[in-house]
Amino acid sequence: MAKQPVVLQLVGYSDSGKTTLLTRLIPGIEQAGIRVGIVKHDGGHDFEWDQPGKDTWKYREAGASLVAITSRTKTAMLEQRPLALSELIDRMAMAQADLVLVEGFKRESYPKLVLLRRPEDQELLSLVTAPVAIISWEAFAHPVLPVFSINDTDGILHFIRKYYEDGWGKGAR
Repeated sequence: MAKQPVVLQLVGYSDSGKTTLLTRLIPGIEQAGIRVGIVKHDGGHDFEWDQPGKDTWKYREAGASLVAITSRTKTAMLEQRPLALSELIDRMAMAQADLVLVEGFKRESYPKLVLLRRPEDQELLSLVTAPVAIISWEAFAHPVLPVFSINDTDGILHFIRKYYEDGWGKGAR
């Protein structure tokens, strides 16, 4: 059985800056020696992964349930079915991720960083479970949770490293 990774979700409304923030944080986490896995929820857009006309696309179009491709430097696999977040995390564990950062999946029960872009986004705090910190585009204070500015990359990185070291997100299902 693979070692269970620490899990931390980043949730926010559309265009709140989730992907941009994660791309700023990943290098600092990896440089700290923490192997990061990312799971992105595609809120119903039915993403397209492989290129029309390429071999993997042809196999998928022919009806294969699973298509994998590997090269000298990387591997990818596409399944023709949705998976639960817990299953995706288990697969990240098998791939030896230390920390799984999840973008989206607002209704899941893992600990969450809540990203607030506009004042009206504050309602999200009452709609999600297990918030552990807030990242805000505007000055904001919370009576219990730590609040970071969207531009405080170092502060957010420090929080995530501490979160990982303390193992807060293990077994949070």
